[in-house]
Amino acid sequence: MKSNPPQERCKCPYCEQELELAGAPFCKPCGVALKYCPSCKKVAKREATVCPHCGGKLELKR
Repeated sequence: MKSNPPQERCKCPYCEQELELAGAPFCKPCGVALKYCPSCKKVAKREATVCPHCGGKLELKR
């Protein structure tokens, strides 16, 4: 029987609360809109230009 690897928990980079849903557009506890790395799919701060997890380039949205 094939098992799926456990999903890594995602935390808000602003309030450090665990996100209810990976890929959520915003953090429910603090209300901040979230930004995700297109390479590794992990959450990063909105002002980041480089992913803190994989070093991938992030688009700076205004």
